[in-house]
Amino acid sequence: MNITFQTLNSSYRSSVSVQPRRAPQPKKAKGDYDTVNISKAPVTADDDETFARVLARKTAAQIGSASLERVQEVGSRVADGTYVPDAQRIAGRLLGLG
Repeated sequence: MNITFQTLNSSYRSSVSVQPRRAPQPKKAKGDYDTVNISKAPVTADDDETFARVLARKTAAQIGSASLERVQEVGSRVADGTYVPDAQRIAGRLLGLG
């Protein structure tokens, strides 16, 4: 392939010869290389049950105990429709804010 340049200064060459590009040769790997295998572990029902048990234990430990009178009071308020839950307080407790 020849490329010709038009120049104003006569000290430059009038044509430039460009060598054709060679296709890159594939390189063969030499030596030992590490390999990485990524796979997803199968999920079993036992895993879900174990997670649920751990979560239940942690929740029970954080809640503590409620008096029987308080449980009955809240139950009667729910039954007659006068119980109004505080959404902000519930959200805060779910997020561990208090």
